[in-house]
Amino acid sequence: MPYNKKPKMILFDVGGTLFDDGKFVAKDGLSALRKAAENPEVTDDETLRKLWDDYTAEALGGKPKAKSGINLDLPLCASIKFVTMRAGLRFNISMAEQEEIFDRYNSTRSVLDETAQLLRTLDAIGIRMAVISNNAMSGESLALAIRRWIPEAKPEFCLTSADLLIPKPDKTLFECAAAYADIDPADCWYCGDSKVPDVDGSSDAGMTPVLIDTKSPLAREIRTDGKNGEYLTINHWSVLTEILKEL
Repeated sequence: MPYNKKPKMILFDVGGTLFDDGKFVAKDGLSALRKAAENPEVTDDETLRKLWDDYTAEALGGKPKAKSGINLDLPLCASIKFVTMRAGLRFNISMAEQEEIFDRYNSTRSVLDETAQLLRTLDAIGIRMAVISNNAMSGESLALAIRRWIPEAKPEFCLTSADLLIPKPDKTLFECAAAYADIDPADCWYCGDSKVPDVDGSSDAGMTPVLIDTKSPLAREIRTDGKNGEYLTINHWSVLTEILKEL
């Protein structure tokens, strides 16, 4: 069983895996962006919210699709540029920093319990760490956000669906990450909180999936799926920390 072999790299999902995010409120993120601009007085929060709603309705109304039929992800930078430039806002910070500010303030957020300890363990026992996420942020801006919220996190890189447009469960993200890391997918574990995008997507790419299900009454169990076979499910990051220490 692959769970008896120490992985060379563990890749993580973000929402529901590293972070538990609350309700998304675009206006709050836009307000923080306005305050970070050189000229915040040229517009107001309600104008920005309306521009955001108008743009997302226009850009996402057709739900652009890949040849495979999967919906493509709209990069956050396009939305931010449209809204802020249309409002006349100017910035002396990078787009990655603008995305991170918008992300930081557009919802409540908490870090899943024992995440920091797990990441310290990875570092201590020499397991590489990276991130693959269905996320409108670029990998660069997501890395800024992760390091801000979890100082113990040392991702070699973050790869998002916005970087490639193609989201999980398509195996493209996983294959690109493994190639970039110069590692065999068979030597990678992928941790996420959703069956289809995380378990199915990583399995299709040849990685070993780990599902975190915080509502499971069992600390650890092997679940069986007709499509991808067996996969490990845990209900707390401390469980994975102990598993890794045992290998």
